[in-house]
Amino acid sequence: MRPMRVLRRRRSIPIARRNMPQPTRTSIAIAWSIHALTACGMILGMLALQAMLARDWRLAICYLLAALALDGIDGPLARRFEVGKVLPRYSGGILDLLVDYFTFVLLPALFVWWSDVVPEAWRWPAALAMMLSALYHYGNLEIKTGDCYFTGFPAFWNIVVFYLYLLRPPPEWALALIAVLCLLTFAPVKCVHPFRVARLRGLNIAAAVFSMAAAAGALFSPFARELAWLSLAPVVYFAALSLHRTMRPAAYAG
Repeated sequence: MRPMRVLRRRRSIPIARRNMPQPTRTSIAIAWSIHALTACGMILGMLALQAMLARDWRLAICYLLAALALDGIDGPLARRFEVGKVLPRYSGGILDLLVDYFTFVLLPALFVWWSDVVPEAWRWPAALAMMLSALYHYGNLEIKTGDCYFTGFPAFWNIVVFYLYLLRPPPEWALALIAVLCLLTFAPVKCVHPFRVARLRGLNIAAAVFSMAAAAGALFSPFARELAWLSLAPVVYFAALSLHRTMRPAAYAG
C-alpha cells in the first residue's frame, strides 16, 4: 500500500512543478542565509531600543542607520539568488515588512515620543500619527507603481528622525514636518526607490550610498551638522526626481 500512496501523492503534484529543477542544498542554504540576514534587522532594532531606553539617542540613530543599510542589501541579494523560487513556501516579503515596520516606523515613533525633537504636549500624538499612517502604507497593495516608484510617502521615518536629531530644527517645525509627511502617505505623489527604479539607477544608487556615508560620518565627526546638511543633497535630488515623476507621468510611460 505504501507505493500506491506515494504514487497518488506524486500524481497530485502539478506537472509543471514536477518538471521544475529542484533547488540544491547550496541554493537552499544561501536562501535561508539571506532570510537570516533580513531577520538581523530585528537585532539591530532591539539594540536601538535598548539605546533609547538609556537615552543614548546618538547610539540609537546609529543602529537605525545600520538597519537601513541592511535593508538595502538583502533585497538585491534575494532577487539575485531567486530566494522566492528556492523557498516558495516562505515569504521573504512578509518577513521584510515585519522588520521594516519595527525599524522604519515603530522605533522612530518611540524616538519622537521619548526625546525632545517635538513639543512635549505633541510627542505622543505625533508618534501615534506616524504609526497609524504607516499602517496604511504597509497595507496598501498598490503601494508601488509598475516602474517601482512608491505611491505616497514611504514611511521612511528612520531617515526623518536622523535629520531631526542632528539638525535640531525648532520643535514646532519638526512637528509640522511630521504632520505633512503623515498626510503625504495618503497622497498620490510618487517617491523614487533608489535601488529599484530602472531610470538613472546607477546615479540613484550612488546618491543613496553617498548620503548614507555622509550621514554615518555625521554621527562620529566634529562637523556633524555640516555632514548632515551634505547628506541632504541626495535627498533633495530624490525629492526633485519624485516630483518630476508625479507631475509628468507621461514622460515615464512605457
